[in-house]
Amino acid sequence: MESLVSEEYIVPAVSALISIISAIIALVGLFFTYRKNQFDKRLALDKELFEAAVRKLESAFEMLTRGMGKNALVVSERLNWIMCAREIEKFKVFKSKLGTEHYQLVLGSIEEYWSHKFYDAVGKNNLIQEGYYKGLHTGSVLVIYAFASWKSDQKCPIDTVNYEQLIESSSVFQGRHGLKAYVQNDRHYSHLAQS
Repeated sequence: MESLVSEEYIVPAVSALISIISAIIALVGLFFTYRKNQFDKRLALDKELFEAAVRKLESAFEMLTRGMGKNALVVSERLNWIMCAREIEKFKVFKSKLGTEHYQLVLGSIEEYWSHKFYDAVGKNNLIQEGYYKGLHTGSVLVIYAFASWKSDQKCPIDTVNYEQLIESSSVFQGRHGLKAYVQNDRHYSHLAQS
């Protein structure tokens, strides 16, 4: 009985199948190499953007506080305020261009830190009179005060803490009787000190 498939057809068919599988593997390899190269380029770009954004915040603060004495008001110098506002706006551009979640997350934390430093420098003094602002560029003043303010869409990490778990996993009240009494008298957290 003669074989249904002759040997002369099996070798070329297996060769063709191996060639097709090799081509598919090569294409998959090229695809993953391309994706990794794209990710590496994005990461390198984001590193540059991140570093530039941090430098912008540092230089903005340095410009605003130039000539400021310890425990004094920021100097009412038009150029200082304008240059500071420009640096803050450049920071925002760099921040908006970040594409990787890691750099976005870290820069968000750094931004919060600098926002608080700006608040300490200009935002916490509500007794500044109108005359202080004379000669300053209004837009730059608004940019700086907005940066120094808590943003309405900003989430506070403290709001998501599981305080029951925090108390169970640490010795917060150990030897701190005043702290325990303080927490017991707080209407929102008193239940945490009931042991």
